[in-house]
Amino acid sequence: MAAEKVKTGLVCVGLEGERNDLGRQFHETALRELAEIGIEVVNPDSSLTLTGEEVRGQTETCLALGAQSMVYLAGTWLLASHVVDAVRELNVPFGIWGIPEAASFSSVGANVLHGTLDEMGIRHWLFYGMPDERDVLRQIRNFAKAASVKRRLGAARMGVLGGRAISAYPTTADPIQIKKIFGTEVEHIDQMVLLQKAKNVAEDKCAVLVKQIRERYGSVDVPEKTLIKCASVYYALKEIIEEYSLDMVTVKCIGEFMDSYCSCCVALSMLNDEGYLCGCQCNLNALLSGYILTSLSGEPHFFGDVNMVDTKEGVARMIHCGSGPGKLAEDYEDIDIVEQYEYMGAGRGACTLFCCKEGDVTFGTLGRRNGEYVMNIASGSTFKKPKEELEAVRTWVQAFIRLQCDPMEFYRNLRCNHSVFGYGCHEEALMMLCEMLGIEAITY
Repeated sequence: MAAEKVKTGLVCVGLEGERNDLGRQFHETALRELAEIGIEVVNPDSSLTLTGEEVRGQTETCLALGAQSMVYLAGTWLLASHVVDAVRELNVPFGIWGIPEAASFSSVGANVLHGTLDEMGIRHWLFYGMPDERDVLRQIRNFAKAASVKRRLGAARMGVLGGRAISAYPTTADPIQIKKIFGTEVEHIDQMVLLQKAKNVAEDKCAVLVKQIRERYGSVDVPEKTLIKCASVYYALKEIIEEYSLDMVTVKCIGEFMDSYCSCCVALSMLNDEGYLCGCQCNLNALLSGYILTSLSGEPHFFGDVNMVDTKEGVARMIHCGSGPGKLAEDYEDIDIVEQYEYMGAGRGACTLFCCKEGDVTFGTLGRRNGEYVMNIASGSTFKKPKEELEAVRTWVQAFIRLQCDPMEFYRNLRCNHSVFGYGCHEEALMMLCEMLGIEAITY
């Protein structure tokens, strides 16, 4: 799943008789700088708005062109009513941008608008800085990215194959609450559908994929008949995703399916690498978290157990039972495909074994506290360990994260066996997204 193109509307607000020459300079610089940081400003009208009618007109144009958010740049002193009338029923997040330049009176124009909106209880974001200042541009970029993810969540369809796994209560969620907060549609599908489709996949078709698996990964130590089953699950899941028009899917797997057929690990890993967002153990909150992080980063997320937190060293060790996306490894040559543990299910199957590549990462894991959503947000950096150290614990994919926060506080805010991180620095965007969704952001 690629990161979505971020589209925002930019309306520069001035007033007749004020220093609109300065406002135009701010606007031109802002358009150039926003484009340079990857934001598509959809408003083709680069003129200042001097009346309420012009503000409304440009706002409507931006929305018609697909703006996922709006920014109102105070070019000069302004009349609050000119903007208020345009935003009172705006259905996308919006912010106000004040410029710290004395002659323009932009700063006080933004102040009066900010105060007006606060008094009216209209949610908005306030940005302050010159149009070419790095900090304010970073904030606006993260705001626009968060708004883009919010829009994407509202149009997404989640497939849930099976029910709660291994008595892990926090993996469950209320589909109505998910629809209310995130806008995401939850589609329940019986695992029997997956099993039947997998059994119907032609063996010669599976054999072609098995050959590719043997060529792609560093080593494959799994019986051919097991790999054939893994390949059939891959094709069956892909068919379900396309048939139900799913943007994300999670499978119970452990239990009945793995007992009677095989694990879904290799299939889920390969599908994630191809851009299909997949998870397991029917953890709805983790799947939503992964969808958010993947939307921000444009690459697969890591989902798994926080196996332990070394509170002295500030390191979290994460393990997943076998479906880690191959793109999280340094190279496919580093990945071993091994047999799944027998105690996981009689059908066994195969799973991935590797250590996640090095890089900056961001945790963004949704959970509930007394029925209310919160998100545990933290930063860190992954580092590699030799495969022998992984195998001493489990022959599953693992990650080692040096936390940039109090490790004990991080541990106290784990509300499930599973947590989720994505590569890149996304803390600010996640905090803004939580505010847009009305979710408490737990930060450090």
